[in-house]
Amino acid sequence: MMLVWLGIALGAVLIELLTPTALISIWFALGALVAALMVWLHMNVAIQCIVFVFVSIVAMLVVRPIATRYLRGNVVPTNADRMIGQIARVTKEIREDQWGEVYVLSTYWSAVSFGHTTIEKGKKVKVLNIEGAKLIVEPLGKEE
Repeated sequence: MMLVWLGIALGAVLIELLTPTALISIWFALGALVAALMVWLHMNVAIQCIVFVFVSIVAMLVVRPIATRYLRGNVVPTNADRMIGQIARVTKEIREDQWGEVYVLSTYWSAVSFGHTTIEKGKKVKVLNIEGAKLIVEPLGKEE
């Protein structure tokens, strides 16, 4: 059984090395190595299988979020994501029942008000989110 678990561990590592995205099967390699340790401790096959599944799941749930944070590197918002948090100027009045338009980062965007309130042309707003092809905005407290 030791060779089976070591084979599973080796196979999982090879799959991990061959996949372009990180952290796909390494969890199974870790689970298989711990299951191989159970063979060395003379545990029965049922316990080995339970340990394999348990360790694989725990490793994935605990280590994956930490590892992806460090492997991801610096994520720079691109394209539309850059709009979130920006200050925009209303170029076409935003009404409760009608989209308006804002100018932000050298681009005109359709926009709706977060609270479904009317925002007059010329007012400054903050971009809260993007929904489809329109920005969700809220008026600034005071004009700058």
